[in-house]
Amino acid sequence: MASMTDYMVLQDGPATLNSHPSGTDRVMIDFDLPRNFTVGVRFGKPVLAYIINPQSRSSKVGGWVNPVADPFVSSEQVISLNWTTDNHSDYGLWEAVDGRKFKAGESNRIVFKAWEGKVIVRDIILWFQRGSGN
Repeated sequence: MASMTDYMVLQDGPATLNSHPSGTDRVMIDFDLPRNFTVGVRFGKPVLAYIINPQSRSSKVGGWVNPVADPFVSSEQVISLNWTTDNHSDYGLWEAVDGRKFKAGESNRIVFKAWEGKVIVRDIILWFQRGSGN
């Protein structure tokens, strides 16, 4: 079956993640994937793209697709970022994600969480393949 590339803008605006106890340390994004979402292996994996801006000298951020528990388990992470910088600049990043972590035709959740420091995450986009039918 032929496939085509598609994308979803999951979040357009910024979210500030702050590991400090009085801050919001995570952003959770719920979305539905089409039934003809293609899991993809090797050369056709979904790609999670985002912009991140570290606001602290040292920042650690994790990302999960459909986590099964909170607190989140590090072995389930699809994103693991560690920064030490004095430069508060935007960084455009992307991660090829195991498509088996997603549920075709159902509700899905992506979570970004700050373990240390403060970061701004924005423009979160999921690129994926889907079959040409339906």
